[in-house]
Amino acid sequence: MKLKNLLFVFCLALLAGCQKDPDTESTPVRDTDKVEGVIRMKLDRETAEALNVIRTRSGRVLTGNISFDELCERYNVTGMERLFADNGCAERTRKAGLDLWYIIRFEGSAEQVAEDFGEIAGVNHVEIPRRITKVGGMSRKSGTPWRKLMALPKAAPSNYPFNDPLFGGQWPLYNDGTINANAQAGADINVLPAWEKTAGRSDVIVAVVDEGVEYTHPDLAGNMWSGIGKNFCDRDNDDITWGEGHGTHVAGTIAAVSNNGIGISGIAGGTGGGNGAKIMSCEIFHPTDGHYDANSNATADAIKYAADNGAVICQNSWGYAAGALSYDQWSSADRATKEAIDYFIRYAGMSPDGETQTGPMAGGVVIFAAGNENSGQPGYPAAYEPCISVAAVSCTYEAAWYTNYGPTVDICAPGGGDAADFSRPIHYNEGYNLSTLPTDLQNGMTFVYTNFRGEVETHTIDYVSETLGYGYMQGTSMACPHVSGVAALGLSYAAQLRRHFTADEFKALLYQTTTPIDSYMTGLKNYYRCVADVGLNQPMQLTLANYRNQMGTGQVNAARLLNAVSGNGKQVSFPNLYISLGKEVKAIPANYFLGGETLTYTVSIADTAVATASMEGAKLTVRGLKAGTTKASITSSKGETHNFNITVRKTANGNGWL
Repeated sequence: MKLKNLLFVFCLALLAGCQKDPDTESTPVRDTDKVEGVIRMKLDRETAEALNVIRTRSGRVLTGNISFDELCERYNVTGMERLFADNGCAERTRKAGLDLWYIIRFEGSAEQVAEDFGEIAGVNHVEIPRRITKVGGMSRKSGTPWRKLMALPKAAPSNYPFNDPLFGGQWPLYNDGTINANAQAGADINVLPAWEKTAGRSDVIVAVVDEGVEYTHPDLAGNMWSGIGKNFCDRDNDDITWGEGHGTHVAGTIAAVSNNGIGISGIAGGTGGGNGAKIMSCEIFHPTDGHYDANSNATADAIKYAADNGAVICQNSWGYAAGALSYDQWSSADRATKEAIDYFIRYAGMSPDGETQTGPMAGGVVIFAAGNENSGQPGYPAAYEPCISVAAVSCTYEAAWYTNYGPTVDICAPGGGDAADFSRPIHYNEGYNLSTLPTDLQNGMTFVYTNFRGEVETHTIDYVSETLGYGYMQGTSMACPHVSGVAALGLSYAAQLRRHFTADEFKALLYQTTTPIDSYMTGLKNYYRCVADVGLNQPMQLTLANYRNQMGTGQVNAARLLNAVSGNGKQVSFPNLYISLGKEVKAIPANYFLGGETLTYTVSIADTAVATASMEGAKLTVRGLKAGTTKASITSSKGETHNFNITVRKTANGNGWL
């Protein structure tokens, strides 16, 4: 089976005025698109538990399995290790079967090694990891004259609650119809009424699987996750790097620090002082050298890492080319990524055993950009039904000219740039999306990127605002973080109200509360291909009716989502506790009582021989003394009582599950 390129759904401002014709067929991958020298395989339980992988002094890898050892010697295998780390969540990792995946490193043809290992009894599946290739770049379109890119002067509306000076340029958050001549007032995510209820909470963590995020950016640092994140780039150093700013731009849309007197407002950026949703940076793209870009081993690992470290929203702007693979082909060729996505959806926000909700939602949502190929067949993983696939609209409520669409799209959001009518190219600050960029990025800088085939791409930076550290991008990968940000806002409000949602329940609310846009899909529009040598050529006509019922349920709507949150879900109750013998678990009772931050609490345990409890400030500490189970209750100073069970085991996977 031949795979297509693994394509990064990068922003669609066009490199040197170029854009691929959306009707052009994707090019099949070359053999170099496969990662040579490594395969991954999934074993059955019996085979995996019998393995004892060691490395001898001579460098030989031994496993205790005669068939494996013969192939390890034949192919000079240099390493064999688990694909997925436990990350402190061994029990649920085992339940999901992710502990059965192994990576094998060797010298030689991956095709032959994969074939031979796949014939061994106990090997259920073998696949060859694929390279991830960036596509697209940032540059002015042909015919667009240069000028300083300052945010257009515009007064903030009277109900704008913050003091961020660039908010006037954030039309996706508030569109009064003045950003350009064709803009439609109200074509935004309707966030201002939502901010009257909440502006985000720090217990909602969003993983940005992308380029690295500039975690020191003055408009992001306060809302970075405490662990910052991880660099998953192959053979790279551990430092997170941010290159041309795609990941930083995405992060700012979701949760730039609001009300801090600088820059922009994040959708779930809090009210100042770093109390907004938290950004976890999972870097999968190297800024200059594609040889170090993470392959599909690391993207799968990154998604699991995010779930195991507290993220409940996973933001992604990468995927296979539109129409390149059927579901069966994708799930066979990249099963490890599919299983990592399934793991995130099932176990994000849950205890290490996977049984108790410990985060703001039971499970997680995985959100993917639908792609920028103007195709009716978005690629995978975005097309995978459990994921949220996001198409892009412009400031006119019309489908953006580049967006993918189709029955696998779930929702749409402002992606920036031109609408389907491409007859008058707009300036960046007349409809592209404004967000954070690396603070060291300046217009005129040149980035030289070498892909893993050795092909050199040169990108000239021209999208930075007059205010350094901010700038403009377009694409479904700019639409996607608007959905992630609104989701973070909705979960923040649910936590504030102490309302419990499963991932499926919350996702359904997200779809049910959108703004319908099909009525705007009427008439014919002109689409001008950009060709570097000749500029705008003769237009192709697009029938906007083709987009009806193909852009998901509608445009994401923050205010409607929050209104629905208040009337749905279940009231949170204090969870059952599971503790290792002789260990202790800590919990914050305020998280389970409405208005809990202002209350005090008393705890009663039926059998104090099994466990004891004490309050230390806002934290409840429960210590396991004897194996067994006892009933317990916690009562607030308002008289509300929650009953729960405490189970003490000889081992409970660490020092407690909260």
